[in-house]
Amino acid sequence: MSEGWILLLQHFSNPFFDVLFRFFSFLGSEIFYLLFLSFIYWCLNKKLAIRLGMVIFISMYVNFTLKDVFHLPRPDHPNLRILENPEGESFPSGHAQSVATVSFFLTRNYPKPLFYMIAIAITTLVSLSRVYLGVHYPRDVIVGSLLGLGIAYLFWYLNEKVEKQRLNLSLWWLMLLSLAVGGLLYFFSTGTLSIRVAGSLTGIFCGSLLEKTYVGFQEKVTVRARFFRYLCGVATIVALYILLKQIFPVSHPGLYLRYFILNFWIVFIMPFLFQWTADYSQTTRRIEHERSGKNRKPAG
Repeated sequence: MSEGWILLLQHFSNPFFDVLFRFFSFLGSEIFYLLFLSFIYWCLNKKLAIRLGMVIFISMYVNFTLKDVFHLPRPDHPNLRILENPEGESFPSGHAQSVATVSFFLTRNYPKPLFYMIAIAITTLVSLSRVYLGVHYPRDVIVGSLLGLGIAYLFWYLNEKVEKQRLNLSLWWLMLLSLAVGGLLYFFSTGTLSIRVAGSLTGIFCGSLLEKTYVGFQEKVTVRARFFRYLCGVATIVALYILLKQIFPVSHPGLYLRYFILNFWIVFIMPFLFQWTADYSQTTRRIEHERSGKNRKPAG
């Protein structure tokens, strides 16, 4: 395919645009979603975060599968400035698709004209950034954006239908079902990128079930507590990410387990630690208050 549109856009290249479009491209990266979803889950709205995590990873699974099916190359031209070294094939754009998925999924939670405008603006800017950086053709980002939009609304529709159908299953049956779904996603994975997603989704499924049953942590605490919670949580998952990379071999099962453990840690282990710390602090304060009351001498 002709790189003419990319060259035309890069005709306006300058250091400011390089930094600006790298920033917008970061909004569609794996690291950004890890930080973004963790913040929403730990500090704002855990139910919304679980839905977002599921729809993002489902969208990414579809994207990575299509990349392997079409197997279309990325732009290649002697006059192109390639400002990034992405993984996988070119079509469709994963960044454009994931950003469109998240943005338009959130508009269903906040159905106001302003949020629709923001969703369109962010999706457009991230899509332009991928072309400007020389890693995608216009067709890649257009199709990716449309797929993201479609998956966002389809997931929302199906999610509402499923929530109305209450499954009277025990925790362990639901855990078994989650592991079975994760196993099927792993089995049908077409490459390492989709295997990551399969592991992530399984970790979210299992972790959210256990958190809901055994923890039930409260995400709405003081601003100071949220700040320290998020700071400690991010430091922990960064350390865990590095550690898991050293422990598990470079193989499909190892990759699946790494992303399963990482997302399970975010969804279940960290909330457990947050809630245990909060309960311990509350109990300590109550005991100290009772002791101070007993030690206080009555007046007169």
